[in-house]
Amino acid sequence: MVGSADFRPVGEVLAGLDAVFAQAERPVRIEACPCCLRPDAIEVLLRTPRHMLSVDDIRQYAVVAMLGAGSAADLRYFTPRILELCHTGEMDFPDLEIVYDHMHRADWKSWPEADAIVELMDALWAEVLTGYPDSDDPSVLLPAFGAATGSVAANLASWSRLETAAAGHSLRDFLTDHVVLRDGILVPNNPFWNADGDAYHEVVRWLNSGEARRAVVRTGSDARSRGE
Repeated sequence: MVGSADFRPVGEVLAGLDAVFAQAERPVRIEACPCCLRPDAIEVLLRTPRHMLSVDDIRQYAVVAMLGAGSAADLRYFTPRILELCHTGEMDFPDLEIVYDHMHRADWKSWPEADAIVELMDALWAEVLTGYPDSDDPSVLLPAFGAATGSVAANLASWSRLETAAAGHSLRDFLTDHVVLRDGILVPNNPFWNADGDAYHEVVRWLNSGEARRAVVRTGSDARSRGE
């Protein structure tokens, strides 16, 4: 993932996901523990066209996918609708970090549609860098992307360049509201971070090397020199 230029808008990418996943076969059955996903809920998922599934129809499946219900093939089929509902704000649970972790469990990088998911993540990050605060929260996107891809180094690098006012604003808010000092080390405070994962350690190194804070100080100095 790179910077903020040359990406289609998030809404446009989301709107096209159903077509991109057209070759993903609708499951004819979903194996599930009945205490995780009831048979009547499974029947709704199986008979309803994917793009017509409501939040109530798909929420519980999205919670337990790859855990108490379903397979990688099932999740591949339902992923475009889950992502659309999550990123349009229609479905606020399960948390985005959980949704992207389920995709990781399903090995989404092996799917034929993997490029479309990468494009979506790039568009979401570009929106942070150009449209914050009217974007998804970077404190949520980073652990979600970390769960899905194993690395957020490119996101941190593009953020540190602070090429837009939105980038500076989002980074200041992140450092103020979503970072804590723990045992003398700055760490992100989102509980969904995998503290053993490479992405988490990338963020911790970035925070404690001073790169993030230097970037914010630099933007403040630039603003003062402009008389803002």
